[in-house]
Amino acid sequence: MNQKSWATIGVVFLAGIMILSTFAGFVMRGGGPAETTASDAWNPSDFGVSGRLINWDFESMGDALGMYPENLVFAFWINLTASDNLTEAAAQSLPPTVGLTLRDQVNLYPSPIDRVSWGLYGDEIAEFHWTKPAPVGAHGLAVLYNGYQMIPLGTTDLFSVMGTPVLFGTESSVKTVLDVISGDVPTTEEFVLPYDEIDALQISSLGKDAVDNPSFMPPLGGDYVESYLGASPSEDGYLLTAKYLTLRGQSKNRVDDLAESYGLKMYSEGGIVTVSGAVDPQNLAETLGAFIAP
Repeated sequence: MNQKSWATIGVVFLAGIMILSTFAGFVMRGGGPAETTASDAWNPSDFGVSGRLINWDFESMGDALGMYPENLVFAFWINLTASDNLTEAAAQSLPPTVGLTLRDQVNLYPSPIDRVSWGLYGDEIAEFHWTKPAPVGAHGLAVLYNGYQMIPLGTTDLFSVMGTPVLFGTESSVKTVLDVISGDVPTTEEFVLPYDEIDALQISSLGKDAVDNPSFMPPLGGDYVESYLGASPSEDGYLLTAKYLTLRGQSKNRVDDLAESYGLKMYSEGGIVTVSGAVDPQNLAETLGAFIAP
């Protein structure tokens, strides 16, 4: 999947967030550099927002999946503190997002964004940012929903909901996620591969073989039920792991060729095909792009 294709998927969302690049400090107001604080000591109430605040584990893709709705078809999670090179490679290979594409252009928070997740469900997109809580300077009246304050972001159709993590998206997409977090609608149960994975970058997608419901629209459409792609820094550069559930057809041929081309090991067990091995830093973005959509 190339960057042009991802831009097509996220074109409406990206058009909105591009406006924010000239609207510095539109969400958070802080006085001076933020102090370094262990994340387990962070308190969502430090945002100073009344009502309910998001308080959810956010250590991996498995945690993030619990906040997305049942029609989720693609999502990723990344630890931005693990490696600058990994973050840059992800930005080149993944859809346009605030946390990745505009991370150096938009002053969202006084503290860095440590982790990001982005998900595509139906025709909606939302993302999560894990950052140290600080007092909010809201612009415009908040929209109250399920006890949460949806804070409008400038003149865009984008809103944020404070917490750990912070939820970010359009009014419709944010409400959908808040319904899941509140327990009013079910979360996704279609993903099985990301759980228990600890990679710094984790990418999951449903393939066309997983979809019976026409409202589920996998963006990559591979010949498999589900795919997982993970990458982490290692002594040999980066350790890449790709897994495919019920891989077949042209996608299987493609994975076979890719594994051989990149010198990676490949094996099959219990209906899951796994490809793994070390990747040079200069080849990381190219390798991620190749294995995301075989």
